[in-house]
Amino acid sequence: MKYIAQVISVGLLLLQAIVKGQEPVAMIAKLTESELSAVLPIMKAEAAGITKSVDAYASQTEQRGQLFLDIKSGKTDPLDWLKQNAKQIIVPPGAKYLPECSRAVSIRISDLLMKDNPDSKLSAVPTAIFTFGKELPSINKDLLEEKISFEDYYKFIENPYDATDPVVDKLRLFIKETESFYRKNGFSVQYSDFVPPGTLFGFSHPDNEELISGNLNIFDWTLLDPSYPDAFKQCRSYVLGPVIEISALPKLLNNSIVTDNSINNRLRENLNKAGISDDRYALIIVSLIQARTDSENPDAIEVPDFDFVPTTPEEKETAKIIEQLKADALARKSNVPVYNKFKAELDPILDLMQPYN
Repeated sequence: MKYIAQVISVGLLLLQAIVKGQEPVAMIAKLTESELSAVLPIMKAEAAGITKSVDAYASQTEQRGQLFLDIKSGKTDPLDWLKQNAKQIIVPPGAKYLPECSRAVSIRISDLLMKDNPDSKLSAVPTAIFTFGKELPSINKDLLEEKISFEDYYKFIENPYDATDPVVDKLRLFIKETESFYRKNGFSVQYSDFVPPGTLFGFSHPDNEELISGNLNIFDWTLLDPSYPDAFKQCRSYVLGPVIEISALPKLLNNSIVTDNSINNRLRENLNKAGISDDRYALIIVSLIQARTDSENPDAIEVPDFDFVPTTPEEKETAKIIEQLKADALARKSNVPVYNKFKAELDPILDLMQPYN
């Protein structure tokens, strides 16, 4: 293991010295008691922040799980949630909201995962589905039985409908009218290049940038995927023609969950007050973690050296690398007694910090 670690160190230094054209840099900081005394309060504050972050993550996971349960039970309606957490959730006249289809689509991924792994983390993506009651007569309904098989579904999506049907052109005109509705209300519209022209567009509003995903599709066969039987059951009768889908994006889900983003800001403020750079602080942490390991067997630290006089450019570069490795090894030796002096304070902090460094 020592050999592997040394090879890795040499490799990193070589990358720094050769690829970047820089001099080898220290991989271990030579610690002093005075510097450690200045850093300890900052480390304690960061450790407390890590504890708080772990608790916050657990809280976020719990909140996401609760949203899933609330939507699944009907306590929370996806459209109501979207309107409460975002602006400009609008649809044109004639669009009919499908609450049960929306509920099933909002929770379908976690619902599927739970069947394979009941302990999987629960989450939901609030999604509102709207229909216009317009149907594509050329859809291959023969394959859309009440319980569609995967084999039939894959056959179906290869040719879901006849794009040459005259009704498709009429529905394209309807889609253009819907596009006008969104543009007049300040939305931008982008048509998809991956489906027949004029049959699918996405829409977004500046107030909802990176928060909401909206689209109008002449026919969204993904709503009939047999992987999600409840969504298939709840949506099948209503989505055999144009539908609007409005979904929350990850940023909106994150914004709706109570979080504390001040931990990193406080760390930076504390480092600035102490006159310590981010890089130096990171190196100190790594060096303390190494010192903690070295304290178990300080005599095992090997100090490399070279027994040749470098003459060629390659040999001179190698000599620089070995000199830096030597300096790092000597720093490791000198850090052990410094670590031991502060061991009682450092160990609880490093227990928290080490998994993240």
